[in-house]
Amino acid sequence: MDAKDDLSRKPIAVKVGNVTVKIYRVRTHGRVSFQVADYSSGRRKLRSFSDERQARDEATNIAIKLSKGEGIALELSGSDRAAYVRAVELLRPTGVAFELAAAQFADAHRKLGGRSLTDAIDFYLKRNPSILPRKTVTEVFEEFLGAKQADGASAIYIKDLRFRIGKFTEAFQGLVSDVDVPMINDWLRHVRCGPRGRNNYRLAICTLFKFAESAGYLADGHLDFQKIAKAREAHGEIEIFRPEEMRRLLEASRVDPDTAKTGTNRRYTTSSGLLPYLVLGAFAGLRTAEIERQRWEDINLERGYVRVTAAKGNTAQKRLVPVSANLREWLLRCRQPTGLVCSIARIPDAVRRLSARANVPWKHNGLRHSFISYRVAQTQNIPQVSLEAGNSPKMVHRHYRELVTPDEAVDWFNVRPAHGTKVHEDSSQECLST
Repeated sequence: MDAKDDLSRKPIAVKVGNVTVKIYRVRTHGRVSFQVADYSSGRRKLRSFSDERQARDEATNIAIKLSKGEGIALELSGSDRAAYVRAVELLRPTGVAFELAAAQFADAHRKLGGRSLTDAIDFYLKRNPSILPRKTVTEVFEEFLGAKQADGASAIYIKDLRFRIGKFTEAFQGLVSDVDVPMINDWLRHVRCGPRGRNNYRLAICTLFKFAESAGYLADGHLDFQKIAKAREAHGEIEIFRPEEMRRLLEASRVDPDTAKTGTNRRYTTSSGLLPYLVLGAFAGLRTAEIERQRWEDINLERGYVRVTAAKGNTAQKRLVPVSANLREWLLRCRQPTGLVCSIARIPDAVRRLSARANVPWKHNGLRHSFISYRVAQTQNIPQVSLEAGNSPKMVHRHYRELVTPDEAVDWFNVRPAHGTKVHEDSSQECLST
């Protein structure tokens, strides 16, 4: 064969350190020769050998020379040669070829916009430490609860965390570091609750993972909390109770222990039950969370006010709510010298049963919405009502103005106990149920 014919076999690779020199088999006029690719001068030169052993020896020599920074460096002079040799020495422990290292640096420099590569790496390592404690979601949750209790969190808040995050830990039994945003979003979208409830779950979970970050169990920024989806809460028309509906609810809460149906829990006929919850919400505008924390020591019927402290609910400051005449009459029928005003364990369940007995559909936040609406109509003073309710004047003006008339407000604040009903100072004599 007169023409040169490259063999199809792969080239022979001779490697020394991070330098590889290739040997090509070539057939010319029926004879096989071996060509060594030599880059030591800075340009590619093919050196031919008839014997494979000789070709391998030459390739090894070239590779040794290149790995030591010789070759092209020999043609450099002064500071350029010293810089090249030093660069090769720095790269030798990494096993990365000089040309590849230069290419990677140039790419990183471009992506960083000229900023320091070292600073970028330090930032990454700070947010992504190579070693983190291996903690399960449950372990972190228990530590989180302990920290909240040590910080003075209320029993109601701890109870809420146990309920919401408790469900979350049942679904995620593995390491906290394995949980990511898509997993949390998928779980939240399958929780059986309304939009507001789902957002409450979201808030609790975010608080848990922020604790894990601060405790060093997760790298900073492990989760992008902005990407944990919020449910869209419908802001529909404010619903309120009418005076007649309130009367029926209060009447349905009263059970005579002597005439109670068989099977009625006696505990519900010997305590104040839902009465404080109903009247403090309807005639003082307290939030459910505030009522759950409210203590009898903070209700002064003689001076005519309910003190709502900053530790109750989600208000930013303490406030005093005036006690209306009808509210005073209701509270006189169940007040105690000390303790929580409402000790019902599961208020939502008790409210559903009460609503069914009274045949009055329950309205979300209906008690508080009713108080604000009727109080605005009664006083015609939005700033005053906003102080009493712990809301902003803007919120009160937007949602509650002109919902009811002044005459309807008179009727609302005239919802009183039946005429002649005996006032009981001891709740053990009071006949109220849930």
